[in-house]
Amino acid sequence: MALLEKLTNRAQKIYPRILLPESTDLRVIQAALSLSTEKIAKIVLLGNEDQICSQLELSEESKRHDLEFIDPNDEKLRNDYAKTLFERRKHKGLELNESLDLVNDPTVFAMLALHRDEVDGLVTGAITPSQKVLGNALRIIGVSNNSKLVSSFFLMIFDHNHKKYGENIIFSDCAMNIDPTVEELAEIAQSAFKSAKDLDIKPKIAMLSFSTNRSTQHSQVEKVRLATSICKTKLPDVDIIGNIQLDAALESKVLQIKYPEATFVPPANVLIFPNLDAANIGYKLVQRFSGAKAIGPILQGMAKPVNDLSRGCSVDEIFNTVVITANQCK
Repeated sequence: MALLEKLTNRAQKIYPRILLPESTDLRVIQAALSLSTEKIAKIVLLGNEDQICSQLELSEESKRHDLEFIDPNDEKLRNDYAKTLFERRKHKGLELNESLDLVNDPTVFAMLALHRDEVDGLVTGAITPSQKVLGNALRIIGVSNNSKLVSSFFLMIFDHNHKKYGENIIFSDCAMNIDPTVEELAEIAQSAFKSAKDLDIKPKIAMLSFSTNRSTQHSQVEKVRLATSICKTKLPDVDIIGNIQLDAALESKVLQIKYPEATFVPPANVLIFPNLDAANIGYKLVQRFSGAKAIGPILQGMAKPVNDLSRGCSVDEIFNTVVITANQCK
């Protein structure tokens, strides 16, 4: 069974409440209807039910598709949410009257719904800048107790013509941390290790560099080597290699030439990039040249499941991101 199909089936069994706050966007509505029809999740839209259904001619559709709604204009709800935000941020100097203003922002309102456990997961970003999504997620949802850093990954899914190195590969961190330190890079790798296992991918991690086995002396190479060493200490059973170039991480013959004493057996299926430049460019190159399906960025290390969409996302990408988010709700 293909991984995405397996994750879809698992999502249907979990059947969490997933909030899609950008209910004015047609792509979001189309994805919501498909997700609800296929019983992937209980889909919750942010907005007034009558207004949304009237604007989108969904008056009967919403009932048939079992959509739910949270109305951000409900005065009692707004006041309750403002109090929640005040309690959450008063240690940072936030005043209650400021909270009342802030809950007018749909992204803030949506994050508070997740924080209050009124939904199990949140997917947004189709029309909202990533900076706003991620900033509010960090301020309101926060970092998991088991993590020190929020990072991200893309699940790259390859078709039968392009799966020489495997059908599913995780790329991390492609969206969050611009130039991670040694400790942050190690944390990203540990989070990606957990993400892979959660997705039923047996992780084989490559800590990527422009150098293999310290063949070049440089601070960037040393950063990757030290991060690899930390991971080996904290995850003694991890199958990991670093620092390593991409070709050696994927090809046994290349690894044998460049690093003959290595016990790692390519190909790696979790690729940890040394910085955001390499990761973001790398996943987009692979996506464009191979036609791989890129699902993400999926956030890892958050206290609760919240994920950011690209503003150029398709209906299918919204659908697939909800599938992954539903799996994070288990």
